Amino acid sequence: MNRPRRMLDEIGDGDIPPSRESETKRLTGLYPKPLEGERIPISILGTEKIRIGWSPEEGKSVSIDDETNLDSLKRVREINEVQIFNWLTGGEGLIELPDPEMEDLQSLIEAKNGEQLVYSREKVKGKLKPRFDLEEEREPRRWLLSDRL
Repeated sequence: MNRPRRMLDEIGDGDIPPSRESETKRLTGLYPKPLEGERIPISILGTEKIRIGWSPEEGKSVSIDDETNLDSLKRVREINEVQIFNWLTGGEGLIELPDPEMEDLQSLIEAKNGEQLVYSREKVKGKLKPRFDLEEEREPRRWLLSDRL
C-alpha cells in the first residue's frame, strides 16, 4: 500500500461522506441497485442485446460499436439491457442481465397473471445477483403530502 495519505487541508468538497440522499440514489438512479432484501416494483418497457467492454481509461463499461477499438477494452461480452419503469421514482431505468437471467425473466413475464413484477438482488456465492418476483398488487399506500415533503 504505497498510496500517499492526504492531509486534512488537501481534502476537497468531493470527499464528503455519502448522505442519505445518495443511499436512495442506488434505488432511484438510471441503473437501480437494491441491496439484498430491498425490493423495487418495476414494469418492463423493452429489451435490447448489446455488446459492452470494460474501458480502463474511462474506468467504466462502454458500449461497442463499429468504430470502437477492441484492443483497449477488457471483458468484451454481450448483455441484455432491459429498459424498465421504476415505480418508486415514476421514471425509467436500465438493468443489465446475462442470458441465463434474461431467460428466467422472460419465463416469469409469461407466467405473470395480474401481479406486480418486483426487482431485488440476492447473494449467490458472495455476489449479488438480480432476482425478479411476482407480487400481488395492493392498494397504493396513502399518506399526507406534508409527511412526504
